[in-house]
Amino acid sequence: MKIDTENPLHAFAAWTATVPRDWSELARTRARDAFIDVIAVMVPGAAEEVTRTVFRLAESWGRGDCHSIGFAGGLSAPMAALVGGTAAHALDFDDNFDPAKAHATAVLAPALLALADARGASGEDLIDAYIVGLQIIGRVGQGVNPFHRSRGWHATATVGTVGTAAGCARLLGLDTDKTAHAISLSTSFAGGFMSQFGTMTKPLHAGMAAAGAVQAALFAEAGITAGSQTLHGANGMGTLMVGQDVEELRAIMADKDEHGQKVKFATTDIGEPLHIEKYGLKVKRFPNCGSVHRSLDGLLELREKHGFGPADVKEIFVRAPAAHLRNLMYDRPTNPMEAKFSLEYGLAVGLLSGNATLADYEPDAIERNQVTALLPLVRKEYVEKLESDFPTEVHVTLVSGETVSTSVKMPVGSSARPLSEDQLIEKFDGCVAGFMADERAKQVKTMLLSLEREGSVRKLMSMLTQAA
Repeated sequence: MKIDTENPLHAFAAWTATVPRDWSELARTRARDAFIDVIAVMVPGAAEEVTRTVFRLAESWGRGDCHSIGFAGGLSAPMAALVGGTAAHALDFDDNFDPAKAHATAVLAPALLALADARGASGEDLIDAYIVGLQIIGRVGQGVNPFHRSRGWHATATVGTVGTAAGCARLLGLDTDKTAHAISLSTSFAGGFMSQFGTMTKPLHAGMAAAGAVQAALFAEAGITAGSQTLHGANGMGTLMVGQDVEELRAIMADKDEHGQKVKFATTDIGEPLHIEKYGLKVKRFPNCGSVHRSLDGLLELREKHGFGPADVKEIFVRAPAAHLRNLMYDRPTNPMEAKFSLEYGLAVGLLSGNATLADYEPDAIERNQVTALLPLVRKEYVEKLESDFPTEVHVTLVSGETVSTSVKMPVGSSARPLSEDQLIEKFDGCVAGFMADERAKQVKTMLLSLEREGSVRKLMSMLTQAA
């Protein structure tokens, strides 16, 4: 493939293959923390029915030497990525990444862990490939969003696959030419609709994206070639996964700053700004859809400030960007997966207990009378504005007649309101409790906190295989 850096595919590939490893301390720390967070949620995620089912199938589809968190028995790298990605997204407790409008780490980390395990890579290799892969996930996302997601594509499964293929190529040490083929190949694995939200298929999207990215990189390494027009061409991702009105949409976004999303792929300055530094990741405080978080943060802020409880509340009225509320399609959820995509359920739980925890999304918890009785209190208004243009408003009307209000622009866990290292470790401990012996959890935490200095990712994965 003749490299033409005016072609975004080639520009992305050239940067991926050649950028030096001289990352800042901030970039390295955020990458390390992303692995701590995603491994924390993968441990209980491995025990979910969807992940256990995927593992049973993966065993018959591809045995190998790679470890899977929570399972005995080795898998091939693509199958380990499939299981790991599913586990990472099974509880919807994994991070969000704004430029891509995707759950980036749930795809990127399992794919890199599987390949690092297979190839004997180090923690330093893992951190480097994560930073690079996240950058390309962000750049691809900026090239198609915000309209790609608002029109119903699940960006975790689409954008996530493509950028993660770049991260995998980086880990494998592919040259620019083969990296371009890997990224191009990955578009043939990219797909997934938001109509799958609230079902087992949503977490499976992350698993299939991780597996597809690993396969794309391995195909390219082996010499499989691919087209050069798969991102920006007339029949490329930038048109097919946005719409034939893409030029009109670019004009709309020209003067807007929605996390750098211009519906146009960059061809220069691919690493500037570095996305992990500028945007960071939204680490989840609650185990539900990120579209709930601004509303729930606002409600809990008002609850703490004014001291009200369920008996004091007449109505909770939320005004939020329509793109958020459309994700929350279950007004009256009947199972845990639907509950994760219910504004009403998340706010009812928050009003009742002052939090939303993994225990609140267990099957028996969904039908609690004290929660279902609160669901009718929630009313919402869809505001047809971009997330960056309109903060979520929460208005609570009390039985006394008083109304108290707040607005939330960025959720807790975002780079604007980050979790501390102590809070991140607290989340890790809460996730693995009951799935990992205390001494083993302590050893794993020590390894993760010094991930850059770990000589072998395989050793870490071996420790985690015995979790759950």
